[in-house]
Amino acid sequence: MKYKLIASDMDGTLVNSKSELTQRTKDAIVSTVKAGALFVTATGRPFCNIKNVNSLFTEHQDMPFIVFNGAAAYMGKSELLLFERFLDFELAKEAFDIGQQLGIAQITWTGSRLWCNRICDETLKYRNFSDSPDLALTAVSDLADIKDEVPGFSKVLWIADPAEIKEHQVKMSAHFADKLNCFSSMAHFLEFVSPAAGKGSALAEVGKLFNIDSSEMIAVGDAFNDVSMLEYAGFSVAMDNAHDDIKAMCDYVTLSNDNDGVAAVIEKFIL
Repeated sequence: MKYKLIASDMDGTLVNSKSELTQRTKDAIVSTVKAGALFVTATGRPFCNIKNVNSLFTEHQDMPFIVFNGAAAYMGKSELLLFERFLDFELAKEAFDIGQQLGIAQITWTGSRLWCNRICDETLKYRNFSDSPDLALTAVSDLADIKDEVPGFSKVLWIADPAEIKEHQVKMSAHFADKLNCFSSMAHFLEFVSPAAGKGSALAEVGKLFNIDSSEMIAVGDAFNDVSMLEYAGFSVAMDNAHDDIKAMCDYVTLSNDNDGVAAVIEKFIL
């Protein structure tokens, strides 16, 4: 088998626009593992939000899950934490404080706990979008107030109009330079994670653990938070619904997420 691992982004890639896994995609994922390859979900979501993929595997099919855009990775069935890369507190606070000054709705993950700067339509929609309707959403106006009660800050996320997000990304990328990874995971999200985090570096760690070279990997994505993963894998695939810049950098363009694009890749290049 030429490819021993396929890594797929989740939103805009693996699931359709209704956040559903279609039967064709489920069958393709199961067939990938039966064929002897690893199926790695690489997402900005937390570990608690990957149950729909994890449920496809048996207890003996313990697949790696890259979460928080590479800030952490777990084995799905055993829930073994492979690694975790928290934000530097002062930088997390700075990103959060700038968002406060700008009046932006914000989300902060501290491991498995979810916080926001205010309870509002944007933050409630994020919680529901993340498949976490029952997860407590606690408002905090200063990250210093919770510093001592959390293990660390996994990511800070701004929610705003897509046009505003584009402007903020340019400014924040320049402001933080190499101190923080700053990218738009979806049109209305701007995320801040540790510079040591990223889907590409996380995929490299998974490869080391399973003795799989980058040349034996396929990566599939649709957004700019997928770039490092697409650059690392030996074969990169963009969704048809991806930004044109993402398509231009990839080896192959598959069908859209509403047309089982990931399943099409698996059927063509794995099976």
